[in-house]
Amino acid sequence: MTTAITTPVLTAEQVTVALDCWDRPVAVVPDAVAARLAAASCEEVRDYGYGHHESRRFAADSYETRAVRAIFKALVDSHPDEPGVRQFDRYGVGYFYGFVVGISGWDCSTGFWKDREVARSLSVAGIHVNRDGRSHFGS
Repeated sequence: MTTAITTPVLTAEQVTVALDCWDRPVAVVPDAVAARLAAASCEEVRDYGYGHHESRRFAADSYETRAVRAIFKALVDSHPDEPGVRQFDRYGVGYFYGFVVGISGWDCSTGFWKDREVARSLSVAGIHVNRDGRSHFGS
């Protein structure tokens, strides 16, 4: 079940796009947003095997989809050549397989987790916006 809408609305200006220690983009968001997205990413997960999975799909006007779109906007502004980000910029659909993580879980100066175990509840790997406007999380 999705958390009640008491989480602040995310804007692209609140997203910091950092690089991890391998120069891949990481979207760093406020902890409250990250915690909500991480919880949502575990809803009705379908496991396809071989490390591929996805959450349930969220309505186009849902908090989750609006947050995912704000993250994509920040990614387009800073890393427009990432394949799924470029696709989002051009067509309004796309994917980002990098991490979305809460600010308290990520060290922007080292490009690595502050504490991986603590950050688990503040991170999501994989965001998608689908042709029908809905979003989901996963690989």
